[in-house]
Amino acid sequence: LEFLINNDVIPQDLEIGLTHARRSRAIDEFYSLLESDHIEDRWQGWFEENSWVLGSDFVKVLDERAIDTKNISDFLMESYDGFLDVVEIKRPEGQLQFWSSSLDHGNWVPHSDLIKAITQASIYIYEVERESNDMKFFERVGVKTIKPRCTLIYGRSDTWDNAQKEAFRILNSSYHNLTIMTYDHVVD
Repeated sequence: LEFLINNDVIPQDLEIGLTHARRSRAIDEFYSLLESDHIEDRWQGWFEENSWVLGSDFVKVLDERAIDTKNISDFLMESYDGFLDVVEIKRPEGQLQFWSSSLDHGNWVPHSDLIKAITQASIYIYEVERESNDMKFFERVGVKTIKPRCTLIYGRSDTWDNAQKEAFRILNSSYHNLTIMTYDHVVD
């Protein structure tokens, strides 16, 4: 197939059709995975095989995942501008909660499970920054590091009401180097 594509043996429309078919199957698999309670490793495999789903912010999943000896991210990514970013995923099920069960002064607030994931993502950003001037780190990852960002994929949002959607928008706006997405946002 690679020979056919590289030598323009296959018309561009057919190539686009094949890409669409592969991506449609991947989305079907995504929905199937959402219906089951898979461990994080299974989700890591799906995202690695289908990194295009994260959009144009990322051009490549790097082979290296270790930030240092204590911190291993789900993905170190090369961003569209050629720098290193982090993607951290938490499985969508497994009893992890997004919002606290009760409102605080009439506001939706993050559950402690989400706060733990945000803290982990923030530590990864910090540790990548600490390693950024180390030539050995650059040799391992192969991508320059300046002001790394992290995308945290956590939980579900398919049942949220408008107040929760607004709270999510406000929550995300409070971070300058972290973006939180739910699995439903990813598939949308």
